[in-house]
Amino acid sequence: MAVEDGLDVGAEGGKKGGKKKLIIIIVAALLVLGGGGAAAYFFLFSGDDTSAEAEGDAPSEEMVQTEGPAIYLELEQPFVVDFMVSGRQRYLQLSMTLKSRDPDQVDAVKIHMPLIRNSLVLLFSSQSFDELQTIAGKQALKAASAEAINNILIQETGLGGIEDVLFTNFVMQ
Repeated sequence: MAVEDGLDVGAEGGKKGGKKKLIIIIVAALLVLGGGGAAAYFFLFSGDDTSAEAEGDAPSEEMVQTEGPAIYLELEQPFVVDFMVSGRQRYLQLSMTLKSRDPDQVDAVKIHMPLIRNSLVLLFSSQSFDELQTIAGKQALKAASAEAINNILIQETGLGGIEDVLFTNFVMQ
């Protein structure tokens, strides 16, 4: 029986030692994963700040002017968009002028005018005729127009620059 008791004690000790090893392995794995997660966090989030600072330093020479006299660029041809409302043909005629303070971006608008006009026609034709009859609808269209133009300028030149879109003629019938 003494031999059996000795074997049983050794077997129980092996089980306890196995549990201790398992706990140590789990703790070590958690520490490694936690350290890896912390390292990834610091690389991802501090890396973006560093690259943003580096990018912020580089284009400081080419930043859009926000001071100075306003420059207005009238889009010469009016936009004409048709709508079908309750089985009736409706039209929107819209003339607009762009406001900026950066002459370089005004020149960029002139260069990329076909792309800008295309984008604006698609924007105008996607609107609801009924919503455009309200002041809020017109203001939302102004904001969306400025955003669409600035998105094209950013895509083509890397900078925005249009402060405001002014509707100089807005006829709906």
